[in-house]
Amino acid sequence: MQALALIAAAATWSAPQTVSAPHTFAAPLFAGTDQRGGVLASWGWQDEIGQNASTGAAHVRVTDGTVSSEQPAPDGLVAAQAYGDGRAVELANKQIDTRGRRWRLTVTDGNTRTLATAFILFRPQLSVAPDGSAIVAWVENHGNRHVVRAAMRSGPGAFSKPVTVVADGRTTLVSTAVSKRGDGLVAFVRNRRVLVRVRRPGGAWRRAALMSSARVKTTWQLTAAFDDDARAVLVWRRHRFSSAGRPGVTALSAATLAPAATRWSAAQSIEADGARNPALSSALPSGLVLSYINGPNSHATARVCESDARGRFGPPQDAASPQGGLRSLSLVDDSPAGLVVGWVIPNASGDGGGIGYAAAMPPGAASFGPREQVTPNEATFDVRLVRSAGQIRAFWTARPEGTGPSVPVSKIHTVVRTAVRSG
Repeated sequence: MQALALIAAAATWSAPQTVSAPHTFAAPLFAGTDQRGGVLASWGWQDEIGQNASTGAAHVRVTDGTVSSEQPAPDGLVAAQAYGDGRAVELANKQIDTRGRRWRLTVTDGNTRTLATAFILFRPQLSVAPDGSAIVAWVENHGNRHVVRAAMRSGPGAFSKPVTVVADGRTTLVSTAVSKRGDGLVAFVRNRRVLVRVRRPGGAWRRAALMSSARVKTTWQLTAAFDDDARAVLVWRRHRFSSAGRPGVTALSAATLAPAATRWSAAQSIEADGARNPALSSALPSGLVLSYINGPNSHATARVCESDARGRFGPPQDAASPQGGLRSLSLVDDSPAGLVVGWVIPNASGDGGGIGYAAAMPPGAASFGPREQVTPNEATFDVRLVRSAGQIRAFWTARPEGTGPSVPVSKIHTVVRTAVRSG
């Protein structure tokens, strides 16, 4: 154990490398690894504000540790995932009218296909399995009805014709997952209820299963995934509002659906209160890892739980001591390094930006090692961690030239940067 602690203490991060052109804003940021260890990092960008604003997107690839030159990506980028042998899926949702009521949803994997042209609400969701099997889901506004639509594909083939998963009601949130054998999942919040529909390979969409419901004003966060055995896991964070002057309750729960099962398990309570921003990631050699932020914003922690063979989560582990303003949580599981968690802590001079940090729990260790500084103090906004050629690589957005209320918009330069962990 002492040797493991010394290894963690010795970890350092390389000097940052800028991989993008400067823009006024750079977001959202995505990064993922394909099956051969290559990386795709993608981001949207905007120059200027108001009617003079121009938008676009870009990406870079990392092959054998070398970062490519910046290349254009679909404008309106809302999701991107790498898979297979250096391939990737990029999802874009672009407004095509002046009133914000008509959007074009496209998916790009070599060629670009239009999935929908409609009044699309919220951010469309994309999930991609390592072999390229994928699912896209989105919400269309049809008068008083919020219609949830989905399209799937098996392997790297063509996407199916979109089907209606939810035909009526008021849907406010959607999450997706896809397994490597081709199972599909769409979870959604409809009329204060969390529901989920599953489609087995070659089958039809099953009836919606009720996971949770609320009688009072409540907001939700969802994350879903399949493990290597095609076991479905759904996690939901429930924020139940209270009366004036009394804090609301933010509980975190999960349930599983076995590979051949027709009924979901009973809900597992993970946190009775204080949780937010849950995300599921693949664990090595199998299973899933749940990461989330726990505690009030003034002293929050980055917390993780690992699943067992039944998909149930073990006791939580804190990656570091509580810190004020913790956000932009990212996690990657790597055989040599173990679990590595990254996050951003804002500072007073960063105009909302701050410094990126990380901590690692090596294989066999009982706790996380010391906190590591990933980025300089350069107004870092978002950070993403990925496996890259046997190393852990971070991508982040930042303003190294400075930021703040006194800086004119024309002088704000946001860039995407990267660094590699060693030690």
